[in-house]
Amino acid sequence: MSSLWLTPIVIDEKEQMVTLLKDRLELRPAEIADRFLALLKSVHPRLLVTFKANLMLSEEFELACGVDELPFELASEGPVVFGQGGLELSHCAQAYLDRLPAVKEMDDWLNIAAAKIADTREDDIIHQWVHTMVRWHKQGYAVTLLKEEN
Repeated sequence: MSSLWLTPIVIDEKEQMVTLLKDRLELRPAEIADRFLALLKSVHPRLLVTFKANLMLSEEFELACGVDELPFELASEGPVVFGQGGLELSHCAQAYLDRLPAVKEMDDWLNIAAAKIADTREDDIIHQWVHTMVRWHKQGYAVTLLKEEN
């Protein structure tokens, strides 16, 4: 079984650091997560692309790109830091992060997603997830979806 984690990320190119912030959200139940992802794909296929968490670590951590057991858990309460003083980011993960949508694209796509759910109740979980993405984006964070194998 796997878990999907909506994750805010700070990418500091100057310091060559990537931080998965502690405010990660597990998308569950699965059927609602599927509806959420379908909504986002209807806006644009690249709005939120899944990346496997076990591919985040450098190849030097394991001989291949990816490991069976991670030295971090997305369910943990703290941030996960890659770069100086932290874990080493894989080339796979760096390539993925380099292809995240630009700020303007995310602005446009998140506005469309918010408009599509405007008629839903604020306590609807999909409404909350979209608005969480909007809030993180406005705070200057990149937003990604990490898949963790359990």
